[in-house]
Amino acid sequence: MAKVKPDIDPVGIVGLGLLGRGIATCLLANGFSVKAYNRTARHARAAVDHVAAALDEMVRRKALSRAAAAGWRTRFSLVASPEEMGDCAFVIESVKEDLKLKRAIFRQLESSMRPAAVIASNTSSLPISILQKGRRHPERFIGMHWGEPAEIMRYLEIIPGERTSAETIRLTRRLGEACGKEPSTLNVDIRGFVSNRMMYAMMREAFYLVESGVADLETVDRSFRNDIGWWATIAGPFRWMDLTGIPAYATVAKGLFPKLCNARSVSKVIGDVVAGGANGISNARGFYKYSRSGAKQWERAWVDFTYDIAALVKKYERRVKL
Repeated sequence: MAKVKPDIDPVGIVGLGLLGRGIATCLLANGFSVKAYNRTARHARAAVDHVAAALDEMVRRKALSRAAAAGWRTRFSLVASPEEMGDCAFVIESVKEDLKLKRAIFRQLESSMRPAAVIASNTSSLPISILQKGRRHPERFIGMHWGEPAEIMRYLEIIPGERTSAETIRLTRRLGEACGKEPSTLNVDIRGFVSNRMMYAMMREAFYLVESGVADLETVDRSFRNDIGWWATIAGPFRWMDLTGIPAYATVAKGLFPKLCNARSVSKVIGDVVAGGANGISNARGFYKYSRSGAKQWERAWVDFTYDIAALVKKYERRVKL
């Protein structure tokens, strides 16, 4: 377990949904004290149960020592409002992508937090510079984009806004590194950041291939899984081109780029699924059909796979710098 940095402890979390509860687990696993708030008390209590189960899972899989997990409940507390996080050195907001809601939370936090404390938004697409507007101390606002499951993945993107200070960036990196992440810090505040822009470009093309009748969604998934999914953990796109020969990609790109989908509207494929009430695994309704037990099997498989990938990455990073 990393040694807790006293200048970024305790840490507050606003929002205990899927990512928020994973972030809480990650912080507690690495020795931090956590204050958490969720506007629905029932969901807050459910998040505590999730954290307990996730930490037990980490111990069972030897990703965390039993000694490191012991006593986490004394370092974790639920609060009744964001204003009760005034003593936090660092707060992570992790609510839905609703600009009005986020700004309301920021107002509550700023009413009690000291000026030097950092406020990070776990937004997945909103420009940080927009979130900084109207704030008392815009220099302390920053984007901190986590991956799911947050307690296992090494992924973390750090996005400074136009007015974010160098000290805020430094403290955010320190928190990420203390949690075992491999932070990627962007140079420019751009909507969607890096990984989401790449992922949504891929999704747009996937929707196009299905809508235009080139292949059904099972075939698109299969091709992606058995090609990009095979190498993407060890190599990003630039490393992959190094490994497989750069000139061929330049040749293919010349003819293929003009043919790729550049639609600006949301695909009917996903629109129809959402309109039908599908959430995915969480309600056993998605692009695929699931029984309740089948959905649980996929959820379990994803967690198992993530632990396996984490172990594989550790093995190969001893041989090459990933």
